[in-house]
Amino acid sequence: MNELSSPPTYTGKATIYFDQNVLSMVVKNPTSEFFTSLSKNYQVIYSDDTLREIKRSGRPEKFLNALHHLSAMHFKYQLNEAFEVTGSMIISSLPPTQAYQNYLLIEPVYDFMFAAAHQTTLKVYGGKKGTAIIDIAAEQASSFRSIIDYLTGELDKIDNMTPHSRAPIEQYLSTLQKQYETAVAVSSSEMTKHIDDEKLESGVQNYRASTGIGPVQLNNIEPPRVIEKIWDIYQHLDGYRNKGFSIEDFLGISLNPVYKREMLQHEKVTAIYNLLNFIGFKSDSRLDKEKRHVAAISDAAHASIASHAHVLLSGDQVFVSKVRAIYEFLGIQTFVGLVVQDGEMITVRS
Repeated sequence: MNELSSPPTYTGKATIYFDQNVLSMVVKNPTSEFFTSLSKNYQVIYSDDTLREIKRSGRPEKFLNALHHLSAMHFKYQLNEAFEVTGSMIISSLPPTQAYQNYLLIEPVYDFMFAAAHQTTLKVYGGKKGTAIIDIAAEQASSFRSIIDYLTGELDKIDNMTPHSRAPIEQYLSTLQKQYETAVAVSSSEMTKHIDDEKLESGVQNYRASTGIGPVQLNNIEPPRVIEKIWDIYQHLDGYRNKGFSIEDFLGISLNPVYKREMLQHEKVTAIYNLLNFIGFKSDSRLDKEKRHVAAISDAAHASIASHAHVLLSGDQVFVSKVRAIYEFLGIQTFVGLVVQDGEMITVRS
């Protein structure tokens, strides 16, 4: 791949984020006037989640080449001195190949995080049959300890790190592990209330059966104010009526009980995206299958980071409908467009 040209410099243009199916369109239509025009009028951006999917494709070169020709820039969350996400973003001018190589260096951390994060929800959707909830919780805790051990090991490789500079990092890692173990304990305790391991149950199907509400009812809801309309249905059901629940409680975006702070914008997007999948509004398909479950996690990640862009483009109607509902509720101004290809003609539907 030709990386001889200088990396782009951000000039303040409106940012545009492609999910993976749109990036695949770029690969298949490298000379498309549609994408050429977009790259001239917008600053194309991509994230570590883009790079993760590029890695999973097994053919990273073609996708990295597409990002290069789009003059795309790396988009990531800004961290504070305690290595905590701030809610602000950084645009980096690294060439895509360099960003990808940097990503590969931290990929072990992502692998551990994925192993720790998605096992519980996979079980909830009816996957992991034959694996007890308590064993999943132990697996998650072990995976997260592996993250901490890996990061601690990386500190040992840093030259000239003083005890003074190392101490706050170690303290943060220790706090992070305690918070995660608390979250896992709470999560597994709640799961045992709704899923019988012996019956190989799906917590999602149990929940939908108990409420009598699922995709058939929810997918008929039309904008505007989709989220509010969904809550108007649930707040009158037995499990919610007169229980003091707010719409924020229902969506899982009220004050975080583990971290004791207001959730950041991207965290709220992720929480609502997962909730909509759970109850069945424009739900991703076959979420009891590991491959599809991982893909859904990536979709949620794209929706989260793209909430800080000016434009998000996707070729997935289900994804677009869900993200538009979430952004509208949260007051996020990002334009979400559906990319449609008919032969050689590519257009965006608002």
